[in-house]
Amino acid sequence: MNKFKMTLIASSVVASLSALAVPAVYAADAPAVSLSGSAAVVSDYRWRGLSQSYKKPAVQVGINLGLPAGFYAGFWGSSISPAALYTPNLAGVETDWFGGYNYKLNDDVSFDVGGIYVYYPTNSGSSGINTGEVHVAATYKWLTAQYNVDTTKYYGLYDSKGTSYIQLDGHYPLTAALTLDAHIGHQMFKGSRMDGTSNSNLNYSDWLLGATYTMPADTFAPGWAVSLAYISTNASKAVYGNTPNSDGSSSKWLNGPTAVLSLSKSF
Repeated sequence: MNKFKMTLIASSVVASLSALAVPAVYAADAPAVSLSGSAAVVSDYRWRGLSQSYKKPAVQVGINLGLPAGFYAGFWGSSISPAALYTPNLAGVETDWFGGYNYKLNDDVSFDVGGIYVYYPTNSGSSGINTGEVHVAATYKWLTAQYNVDTTKYYGLYDSKGTSYIQLDGHYPLTAALTLDAHIGHQMFKGSRMDGTSNSNLNYSDWLLGATYTMPADTFAPGWAVSLAYISTNASKAVYGNTPNSDGSSSKWLNGPTAVLSLSKSF
């Protein structure tokens, strides 16, 4: 999974906010409107452990709009490979539109609820894999737990509405500039395919371990960061299979272990 995307989109986990007696956020405490973002180049775009760029480099950019009282909205995009997603008519771009609400209880604890719509522009017609998802999350210091559930079919998979993903993410500061990154997640599919086969045989787990070095503000390159991460899954080759090139000339195992290098600039 790409760290920048996690940072922009998923600041959170499952916690039943309606069941928590949290104090109201008063107007005097509401922050001003803010705009931030980042651009990145990655050696492989991995989403929940699965390559979206056919194990090739990708370019990514995101914008986050912070609104008063803890609300936020934004956009994130990445180059992708149509061959990796079994959808040849894609324009080679993924666009993610997201928004939500973040409540900060104190300096250590915060909660988040939000949603995202993943839209794939096409060269013609509809992609058929556009997907909506909502999440609930909780953060304690450097550790975030999050639960995500799809409000549409999962990337076009038949009868898969309600598919969910649970994750635990940590970004532990070793120094002011160096952060240890860790992630573990589990994808749980709902429903059955048209032939009656349960979608649950697609269930898998993924994990990440890496580090990020961010150039301090008083250096020659403030806002630049470099990350290196080991990413893997237990996704079955027998179930997921190999993805062919668009001309059918070769195939790659897109869900196995890999090292991902990324260079990003925040602004």
